Amino acid sequence: MRDAPFFNDTPRKILDMAGQQIELPILYYDLRCITSIFTAKTSRLRKLLPHPNFKPIEMWPGTGMLGITAFEYHDTSIGPYNEVAITIPIRFPPRFVFPGIAAVSMMRTNVFHVYIHHLPVTTEIALKAGVQFWNYPKFLAEITFQDNDENLEVTLKENDSLILKIFARKLVARRSARLQFHTYSIRENVVMHGFVDGRAAQLGAVMMGNVARLELGEHRISKELIDLGIGETARSGHYIEGMMTKLYDPDQQWNVDTLSLIDPRS
Repeated sequence: MRDAPFFNDTPRKILDMAGQQIELPILYYDLRCITSIFTAKTSRLRKLLPHPNFKPIEMWPGTGMLGITAFEYHDTSIGPYNEVAITIPIRFPPRFVFPGIAAVSMMRTNVFHVYIHHLPVTTEIALKAGVQFWNYPKFLAEITFQDNDENLEVTLKENDSLILKIFARKLVARRSARLQFHTYSIRENVVMHGFVDGRAAQLGAVMMGNVARLELGEHRISKELIDLGIGETARSGHYIEGMMTKLYDPDQQWNVDTLSLIDPRS
C-alpha cells in the first residue's frame, strides 16, 4: 500500500535522532490493530495521570475508561514491529463534558484523545523515535499475535514475565473509516500534542457488547492494572485490518500549569 493516494504529497523532513537520521512523519503502510476499552474508577485513573489538567473522560459519573490497543505493523517507514498502547482517554485542554457524551462521541467519530501510560514496542528504532520526539513511555517487550479462527490472542511480556493477554473477537469489518488519534505527553512541564491520521480499509466496532477478555500476570504493570479495579471483560472496542497511518511530530505545545500555548520555534 506504499503507493496509496493517502501518502501522496505528504511533506517529509529529516531529523537527527542521536546521530541517526529519521524522516517524519513516520508512515505506516499496512497495519492491523485491536482495541479493547475497559471501565475503571475515575479516582484511580486520576492517580496515573501526570497532571491534574489531564481530565479522564467518563462513561458515567465516577467511571472512566482504560484502553488497550495492540498494533501489528506489517510495513512502515521504520520497518515492521509490534506495539501495545495502554491509554486513558482524556480531555485536554480541560473542559467540562457530561459523562457519557464524550465517550459515545469518541467511538462514533473515531477521534481519540488519549494520555499514553505505557507503550511497549518490539524494535529499538521504534523505541528511540518514540522517546526522543514524543516522550512516549516506551520500553522493549515481547508482543505476539495468534489468530484462532474468529478470535485473536495478543500476549505482552517483558523478559518472559507476563504483563497481559487479550483474548478478543475479530469484530466483523463492515466499513472503511477515517480515524484520528491525538496524544498528549509531558516533557519539562510542557505538554506535547502528537497527531496520527489514519485510514482503515476494514473496521469493525462495538459500543456495547462482549468484545474481549483480559488476563493479567505478575509483572509490575499487571499489578498496577489490578489496582485500578478494571473488569475482566471489555464491552466496547474495534478491530481494524488494512490500516494506513501517518504519525506527525508534535505540532502544538502548552504550559501544563497555565495552559498557555507555546511557540515551538521559541
